[in-house]
Amino acid sequence: MVLKILIVITALLQILAVGMAIKMTKVTKFNSSWILFAIALTLMLLRMVFEFITLVGTDIVLPQDLSVWVGLVTSLCFVVAIFYVRKLIYYIAKMDANRRLTEKRILNTIISTEEKERIRFSKDLHDGLGPLLSSVKLSVSALSKMELDDSKKEIIKNADYAIEEAIKSLKEISNNISPHILNNFGVARAVTNFINKLTLPDYLKINFETNLKGQRFSSNIEAILYRVICELVNNAIKHADPSVINIKLQLEDKEHISLVVEDNGCGFDPEKDDKTNGMGLSNINSRISSLKGDMNIDSKKGEGTRVSIRISVN
Repeated sequence: MVLKILIVITALLQILAVGMAIKMTKVTKFNSSWILFAIALTLMLLRMVFEFITLVGTDIVLPQDLSVWVGLVTSLCFVVAIFYVRKLIYYIAKMDANRRLTEKRILNTIISTEEKERIRFSKDLHDGLGPLLSSVKLSVSALSKMELDDSKKEIIKNADYAIEEAIKSLKEISNNISPHILNNFGVARAVTNFINKLTLPDYLKINFETNLKGQRFSSNIEAILYRVICELVNNAIKHADPSVINIKLQLEDKEHISLVVEDNGCGFDPEKDDKTNGMGLSNINSRISSLKGDMNIDSKKGEGTRVSIRISVN
């Protein structure tokens, strides 16, 4: 009696499975595998009916080899269905890989276009507005040599000082938008120049260590590394209140560049807090990923922060 109940329950479950398989053929274009699964499950249900008939002992006489043939066809359907499912899995994996590759290409194009616009804008400022301010400064300097009363000389002196400060600011803005030293001498020199120009409190020290000796890489790699270093350093100064920031930029085995930026500041929870300004942790990570690189953030409250990056130079 118990065996009969188990056979009936199994048959009901197989009927449910057949119904689900048939339903899947309507909601996906990859319906060949689901049709085969439905056929296989139906044949399994048929074998279960045969067993029930044999167990009950009715007058129906079944061929002795019928169950074997049904089992063979069922196994064949399952094998072919699994073959189609495997093809589907490979297809999905290929589409996913193509999607990631397309995303990286789009991001690389965006970064490249952004850097080109930075260079163009910096050049326009330097070569366009710079000479105009210099001409105004020459004119004001010529006025200062004329015989004028003290009040007018003071006005001219103030104007000359304001123009001088405007020229300095223009050079700084142009350099910040697109550092000429990065384009001409590479990322190591550009980072050194960036650190030297920072106005730091007396208690803060920045150490920069690198084995790059004039090596040049693609403009995309150099631009991303420079922007990331500047962003991480600025955010450490702004948010972490450290006394020491260590930057280590190394070329490894001529194929990879490793970057480590660490500080002894207040630290944060990378899962909850976004301590970067402008780009953000996710954007930094996406930029590094566009170079097929990896980024790891190790930070805890009160224990400082260590950001490790490794990219391929090929």
